[in-house]
Amino acid sequence: MLTLVGLGLNPKKHLTIEAIDRIKDADELYMEIYTSRLMDTTIDDLEKFLEKEIILLDRKKVESDFLLNLAEKKNIVLLVPGDPMMATTHIGLKISAFERNIPFNVVNGISIQCVIPSILGLQNYKFGRSVSIPFPDYDYYPQSVYDFISENMNLGLHTIAFLDLKESVEMTANMAMDILLKMEQIYKKNVISQDTIVAVISSAGSSLQRAKAGKIKDLMDKDLGPTPHILIIPGNLHYMEREALEKFASLKD
Repeated sequence: MLTLVGLGLNPKKHLTIEAIDRIKDADELYMEIYTSRLMDTTIDDLEKFLEKEIILLDRKKVESDFLLNLAEKKNIVLLVPGDPMMATTHIGLKISAFERNIPFNVVNGISIQCVIPSILGLQNYKFGRSVSIPFPDYDYYPQSVYDFISENMNLGLHTIAFLDLKESVEMTANMAMDILLKMEQIYKKNVISQDTIVAVISSAGSSLQRAKAGKIKDLMDKDLGPTPHILIIPGNLHYMEREALEKFASLKD
């Protein structure tokens, strides 16, 4: 059996009773942190908290047959920060388990997509397609990211922008805003400008969590708190959403 357990944004706060029960019953306990990272804790502290050894796996190992081969004979648990089914890697793992008739379970956890509306006060049903902003590759800026943001804005919808993580270097929201402005210079559809309002959440779920909203020109050079950052580009704001951003994220006129 293979079980994917969501750790939530903060494992010491968000682990459910079902998650802890699954972990206790596991023959072997693994974890991946390439899709996100641990907040307010370390692997050593988590091992002490769970009273179990945790074996860290890289992306290549998770995407191979390694876990599935083990799960044919043992009760295997893979720990994943946030919610395990938010990553396409894990959806592929579930499909492979189904094809091989290997029992597969998911214990969901709190994800960043769950908490963004509650932190900022934006209405959940007004979010459009999410995007991922990558580090530029030799000055290449993918137009698809820009076009998806454009489509959302044309529909009045909010956009969640996930920020790249490359070789343990986390993109900041400041970097992401600079990338968006460069995309505008290239594709020139009047989607992003210095006056575009954005919101930034830093270290969501941790004791260091912060939220800040404002125009790009006002936030570009500001300290927006410790990473990881998540960037939100609001669409048409209802008056209550604007009031929420003013009160919860210090948005100014």
